[in-house]
Amino acid sequence: MSWMKKSIIRIIGVTISLFIFLLFFVYLNFLDVQLRNYFEQQAKEELVKDSQNISAQIEIFLQKYVVIADQAKNNPDFIRFAREVKTRETKRKNPLYDQVTKELEDISDMDKNIDLSYIALPDTKGLISSAYGYDAPADVILSEREWYIKTMGEKKTTVTAPYQDLFSGKLALTVAVPLQDNGNILGAFSLDILIEDIHEMMRDYRIGEKGYAVLIYDTGQIIDHPDMDTTNLSEKVFVQDWLGGLSHKILSGKNGIASYTDQGEKQFIAYLPIPNTHMTVLTIIPESEVFSRLNRFLNTNLCIVIGLIVIMIFLLLFFKHYISTPVVRICREIENFSNHNKIISLPPEYLFREDEIGILSNGLTFMLKKITDNFYEIEQKNRELSEAKEKISRERSLFKTTLQSLGDGVISTDKYGRISLMNRAAEELTGWSVEEARGEIFQKVFPLVHELSGKECDCPAAQVLRLGRAVELEEYTLLIQKTGHRLAIEDSAAPVKDEHGNLIGAVIVFRDFTEKKQKQEQILYLSYHDQLTGLYNRRFFEEELQRLDKDSNIPFSIAMIDVNGLKLTNDAFGHTMGDKLLKRVARVLKEGCRGEDVVARIGGDEFIILLPHTEQEETEERVKQIYKTIEQEKLGDIIISVSIGCAVKSNADMSLDEVIIKAEEQMYMKKITESQSMRHKTIQAIVNTLNEKNERERIHSEKVSEISKEIGQKMNLDGETVKELETAGLMHDIGKIIISEEILNKPGKLTESEYQEMKRHPECGYQILRSVNAYSSLAENVLYHHERWDGNGYPRGLKGEEIPLLSRIIAIADSFEAMTAKRPYKEAMTVEASVHELIKNSGTQFDPQIVQVFVEKVLTYPADLK
Repeated sequence: MSWMKKSIIRIIGVTISLFIFLLFFVYLNFLDVQLRNYFEQQAKEELVKDSQNISAQIEIFLQKYVVIADQAKNNPDFIRFAREVKTRETKRKNPLYDQVTKELEDISDMDKNIDLSYIALPDTKGLISSAYGYDAPADVILSEREWYIKTMGEKKTTVTAPYQDLFSGKLALTVAVPLQDNGNILGAFSLDILIEDIHEMMRDYRIGEKGYAVLIYDTGQIIDHPDMDTTNLSEKVFVQDWLGGLSHKILSGKNGIASYTDQGEKQFIAYLPIPNTHMTVLTIIPESEVFSRLNRFLNTNLCIVIGLIVIMIFLLLFFKHYISTPVVRICREIENFSNHNKIISLPPEYLFREDEIGILSNGLTFMLKKITDNFYEIEQKNRELSEAKEKISRERSLFKTTLQSLGDGVISTDKYGRISLMNRAAEELTGWSVEEARGEIFQKVFPLVHELSGKECDCPAAQVLRLGRAVELEEYTLLIQKTGHRLAIEDSAAPVKDEHGNLIGAVIVFRDFTEKKQKQEQILYLSYHDQLTGLYNRRFFEEELQRLDKDSNIPFSIAMIDVNGLKLTNDAFGHTMGDKLLKRVARVLKEGCRGEDVVARIGGDEFIILLPHTEQEETEERVKQIYKTIEQEKLGDIIISVSIGCAVKSNADMSLDEVIIKAEEQMYMKKITESQSMRHKTIQAIVNTLNEKNERERIHSEKVSEISKEIGQKMNLDGETVKELETAGLMHDIGKIIISEEILNKPGKLTESEYQEMKRHPECGYQILRSVNAYSSLAENVLYHHERWDGNGYPRGLKGEEIPLLSRIIAIADSFEAMTAKRPYKEAMTVEASVHELIKNSGTQFDPQIVQVFVEKVLTYPADLK
């Protein structure tokens, strides 16, 4: 109580909180009493509606099959059949059996839930169903079946309890109607209806969050319950076992609402029989579900009152902090000031308030403000001055550090052009130390000359001081260092002005331009020169052609040069040798021209020479000299050959394009003869090179040529063909020029990659031979000499007579020579063993007819070897 007496605000706050809590307690009790009955009544009405809804859906579901059954009972075929069939053994003999079975099958097909439609005849003790061949088991007694008893006894449509269908084994119920003829009951028509849809309908129906629906038969059997297994009919579940005494009321055939306790919780249950079905729908909801909304409402209101109390507490704390505490604090400060304590330390927020607390706080501090203002002002000035000095010191230190760490040279002068400052980079670039340079005229320390003319350049510092604006050095400027060495530089100079805009000096920033200049020159060189030969490229040629196309350069000669056999050289000796060939031709062309002439490579094997101020005779003489020099050039076994055409622009009316076309035409005319001659020589050089590289290959080629010739003669081929066969046999392995000597001379078995490399030689030989007219007819025979008669050879996989005849002959000669020759990796086979091998592979690897000619007529081996 003493805690409350110390503060009026606390007394007011506690009183209001207690009043709110008491008022809300009365309000909650009133709501609980008034609304609980309302929610219970609403829940019961909802249960009844849900029962009616489920009942209507099931009734609609079953009514469809009741209608089908009622229509079927009037079928005259069914009535006549039931009247005529008397025994079980005669039902299939009746002429209507097939028709009735078909009609029953049609009825079954009307709906997916009809598992079986059938006619039950008491006298036959059997069923006639939509399943044509079906017979009920002998132990099935119709008079004991529930659906039959009800149907025959009640003489009306009946719906049975669920059972396990005899035919399908699934859970079903039966809709049955009596078959009558003039008032006499002949039997029953029935539909077995699968009830999976009813189960789905019941499972899908939910009442609130915890409510559910149950379906029972009038015997008390539970058909569907969400928490019970009702599919196992051997263990039927009854409502009596579940609800006890309440089950009598539910099975009474009346509808109503009741309640029961399950697991300690009250449950509300509504029950409603489904007309004409012997089934009842139960809808059940726990009491907790009924009053859940009411409880949530009451809890929400409880939270509201708790929130109000919390807000009240925060208001009390706010008033305490905002009113009570400041008043107490100010009173204490007044007391301290009265005790001669001249320092008042009120929080700043008190002084800035505009209410009574603020006025009171400002009044107390006003008396000391005049005295303390001057003190604070002096102290502030001293602090600002100290900070300014520290800032200047830091900036000066930073400026010196930055200046010294710059990679560019920096020199500063006064307004008279005398040096006042240099950084370390400037010392290194000029060769002057800062001590030596300080006070010297800038031009003395920084003398500049033009790289091309050698003349002295204007002093950038003097220009800035004279013009009052920034300037930059001209291109090709060199700095003469103190040692006398000249250094390419680039720089900029700018004026230094004071805060009033007066010019007080200049600053020059410069850097070593040597490396950058070299890179620029290298880029320029690469953009206008061919990387392989070092000659000018097509871009430079086209620009020079435009530049030189002037009347002052007439007569203007142009020479077009084409390197003969470059592709053949690449194919035979590799691209590295082809590059060497181009370089050698480029060197000859360059050495055979004047300094003012332009020699350029404008294509893979094409060069051009621009010869300004050159007559036709002089041009032709220079071409002859180039030819002579080319003939003397040697590049291993490669034949160096070029074709050159030239033309002259002799007057201004001619265009250089016309001159180029004429030179190109003349070049191609010469190439027709010169190129073929060169290729022929190159092939001879290739053969010689291959023979020199590997003596075994030379002997092999000569023997294959001789054997091929003998086979051709024994086959009565004409003389020209035999000659072609002999030459093809000699050159069949010319493509091995591309194979390394390590592979050719390897003593052991080749690896897979080495074998793949070896398999390239037929195609290489083909490319070499087809480039020369004299050997072009041999190219295909060489290409296919490793094809097999069965199509498993290479490089194309040809088979049989698709392979050229000469290739087939060479294949046999090649294999026979290889078998009978001694190799590093094997001993030579005897002729007899080789013949056996040829005959064994006849028809698979080799042409059988050619093998026969070779063995019998060339080798003249006895027939008993075959």
